[in-house]
Amino acid sequence: MPPKPKHRDVAGFLSRVRNFFLGRTHKTALRFADTVSPRTQPPPDIPKGPAQSLFSNYYYTRDPRRLVKPSVDLVQEHKQMLAAKLKAEEAAKAAQAKSGDAPKDGGAGPPPKSTDTDAEDCHQREDSRAKKLPTPGKVHSWEGPR
Repeated sequence: MPPKPKHRDVAGFLSRVRNFFLGRTHKTALRFADTVSPRTQPPPDIPKGPAQSLFSNYYYTRDPRRLVKPSVDLVQEHKQMLAAKLKAEEAAKAAQAKSGDAPKDGGAGPPPKSTDTDAEDCHQREDSRAKKLPTPGKVHSWEGPR
């Protein structure tokens, strides 16, 4: 049997003082090869995957850094959306005028009257109530006055 190797620890005198103050024999938390249980299982045999190769590696398609995009500026996006909507309306008006389907008065006539009297009564009742506080979205609207 091979001799037991000497493990790192404090000097003998200090070890006895430490044990006296602890009231027990100190057990070190250090792990040494001769005090650890032997490994009884074989090393794992993991199959090689696509990330093991040096070339033909599709890492770039699953690289999370490529998924990061700059933050979205909501104000700018909203302005672009409004501009696109306005441009589409102008293009529709131009196409309608070009085809000759445009109304004679330029489309500025009154809207058609609704035959639903309940809806009109509801609007009258809302006007007769006490004035409600405006919602913050309406007070601070980016779209401007309507």
